[in-house]
Formats: sequence, structure tokens, C-alpha cells
Amino acid sequence: MAFGDRSRVCAMVFAAALGLAMSVLAGNVSAATLEVFHADSLGGPMRELKKAFETKHPGVTINLTSSTSRQLADRILKGETCDVFAPSSPKIAAELVEKGAAAWSVIFSANEMVVITAKGNPHKIAKVADLAAPGIKFTRVTGEKDLGTGRSVEFLNRAAKLEGKPEMVQKILDKAPADPAKPNSVPMTVRAVSDGQADAGVVYYSAAIAGKDKVDIIRFPASVNLSEAIQNAAAVPGTAKQPKEAIAFVAFILSPEGQKILASTGQPPVVPAIKNGKLPPELAH
Repeated sequence: MAFGDRSRVCAMVFAAALGLAMSVLAGNVSAATLEVFHADSLGGPMRELKKAFETKHPGVTINLTSSTSRQLADRILKGETCDVFAPSSPKIAAELVEKGAAAWSVIFSANEMVVITAKGNPHKIAKVADLAAPGIKFTRVTGEKDLGTGRSVEFLNRAAKLEGKPEMVQKILDKAPADPAKPNSVPMTVRAVSDGQADAGVVYYSAAIAGKDKVDIIRFPASVNLSEAIQNAAAVPGTAKQPKEAIAFVAFILSPEGQKILASTGQPPVVPAIKNGKLPPELAH
């Protein structure tokens, strides 16, 4: 072997050794591809958590799959590979534990319902009753299995009652009737407002934050925004193919850095996290 060839080989070996050392120092997480299923409302937070975790662990790639919590849980229960499951319902996460599809779950953040409008709020919408005004195009989540559907209706009912105009709710809902053949998701609701197809809509605060460059956000008091009921959980299902790396990702979500990311993306962290089942030692404290 020529001297130049030996030099190139030595350089390649050194680079590989350096990469391995960095991986070990980054938390003993080996090269892996993680399949992470998450609720639509966690789209923005999960993208930022993925970016930060992959930066800390160069050998790890996270594939994000977004849908309704119920649909994702059903896929896991049918045996589909999932390394981390993050629904917007502790009840659904606990269901996996009860059915033996996961050994534990942990509640890590909360959310709330908000009204979004086109950027600049050209119609000067300030309260829920304004959504009933003639000419206002309204959109909402309408999927049968989407938790955002019932939560949007409950939010409207609470807010309209607080404003002393409960009769306005049906007028608002009539502007965006549910069509089982064409369910409207959280991302679709945000997109409709940001693209000008609708003047306003009701979505999760985290989804609104993710689209804040194109929409304005109107928040409501805790007594009506459902923040006491909307919480996000995480679990590592039995179908996980990378359980060690999956636990490391959940640990990152619960870490101070992960909590900072959650707070900045509209997901106030739940501290301390609420645990269900026997957590692995890495998460026990």
C-alpha cells in the first residue's frame, strides 16, 4: 500500500473512531432510526425536539408520523412499529399500558385551545362571539376520531357562555359543518386560515405557535381554554425496535433543555412529570 493510501485509510479510521467517541460522550446512544408517532397538535414541538436531539446524537435519525392520537394508538395496537408514542391524551397513553402494549407512560406537557385569524387580524376579531358575524369565514377540526373536534366545540361553548352569548355557538358551528367524508385536521385548519381560505379558526396553542408567521393568535382565560384537560403523554410501546434510544428521547423531552423547547413552542411543561406504571431507571427520577 502506498504512503498516500495509508494516510487516507488512517484518516478514515480516525474519523470513524472520533464519531464513535462523540456518540458515546453524547449519552451512550448508538446509531438508530426512531419511529415517533405524535398527535397533530405536537407537530411544532416535535420538530424542534427532533432537531435538538439529532444534533446531540449524530447517529440517530427521528422519523415523525403525525395523526390523531386515537388513530396512532390503533396502529400500535395492531402491531405497527413505533419507538415513541406521544398522544395529546393521557387516557389514550394509559390505555396502551392497560392493554399491555406499553409498560408505562408519562405526562410531560399541557396545551390550550385558541382562536387564530389571518395575519394582522383584519376583521378585528377579539372574542368568540365575533366569529358569528356575517361574512366571517370560520374553520375548525371536524375529524370523527380527532380529539380536537370535541375540544373545539367545548371551548366555543365555554367562551360564549363567559361572554354571555351561548346562543352564538350554533351559528359559529354552522359556518363549518362536519363532513364525515372530508374530515378537517389540525394542520388543515391552520393552513386554511394562513392561506386565506378562512378568516378564523380554533386550534391548539402549539399548532398556532408553529404557524405564527402567518396567523395571529387570540388566547382566552384558563377557565375556558381547556388547559386543565389537555395534556400530552409519552410512552415506549412494546413494538419499539430501538427501546434504548427511545427512552433516551423521552428523557430528553423531560430534561431542562426539552422543557425549554416545549415552553417556546406553546407546550408548557408539566413539572414534575406525572408518571403511570413502572418507569425505567433512566426516567424514574
